[in-house]
Amino acid sequence: MWPRAVKRGAVAVAALGGLSVAAASFVGRRAAALYDTPEIVPDPSLTSVSIDDLPGWIAPGPDDGGRWALFLPGLGSQPLRHQEVAPAFRELGSACLFASHSARRPARRHAFGAREAAEALAWIRFAADRGAEEVTLLGWSFGASLWLRALAEPLPVAVRAVVLTGPLVDWSETIAHGAGGGVFGRIVATAARAVLATPVLCRLAGQPAPVSLRPARRPLVTPPLVVVHGDADTTVPLVTSERLVAAWPAPARLHVVRGARHGAERDVDPTGWLDVVTPTV
Repeated sequence: MWPRAVKRGAVAVAALGGLSVAAASFVGRRAAALYDTPEIVPDPSLTSVSIDDLPGWIAPGPDDGGRWALFLPGLGSQPLRHQEVAPAFRELGSACLFASHSARRPARRHAFGAREAAEALAWIRFAADRGAEEVTLLGWSFGASLWLRALAEPLPVAVRAVVLTGPLVDWSETIAHGAGGGVFGRIVATAARAVLATPVLCRLAGQPAPVSLRPARRPLVTPPLVVVHGDADTTVPLVTSERLVAAWPAPARLHVVRGARHGAERDVDPTGWLDVVTPTV
């Protein structure tokens, strides 16, 4: 028979392991949670389209040419969140497509890009089928991460530039940041990553199949990159944008918006955002 102290130790270790899995599962579920957002009425100049039940809206270019700007929102955000920039892009000769992904209500949670990346690619193919020859990809937060994933795949159009606002570049870094950073934050992120990647355990975190939190693969094409990030962002760490720009093998620029929280970069400085972004269009 095992000594009583050994049995107690084994029970304690098992209980600690169970608590760790439960805590990591809770973090994974919270990180994937989606919340209600207010509805936005489309501008009358926009034309409604859809792919696979995902809504989108088009503002045609002035000459119906081959240059398009494709917009993807952040988690739970409205596809039309930034529709008022369409006239500025039209003046520059670009059609606009305000696309969407499935990471918003009525879905309960997202799949960390494992499912939604295919939706981003589908919108690029949609634009190509409608006559787009070169595109500028504009994404916010989660939407930005989907464009980074798309760049790792063969594309049917040329990519003129990539504009990412508050990009969610690395899920592990973002979860660690949200948990307070430091050693504790890294431990939380590591545990959540392990649970999400493990069959059966991933279901405790609300995912029907294992998902990887690894950053996007190396892009096949590297167009010019512009990253806009607020220095008051408590959701996605600014340092991940700094690393992305530093490692980008093509011309890349980071514009930091003072006092802007996550997703509010254009709200804080709308004119400045346009001044930074429009030279790439």
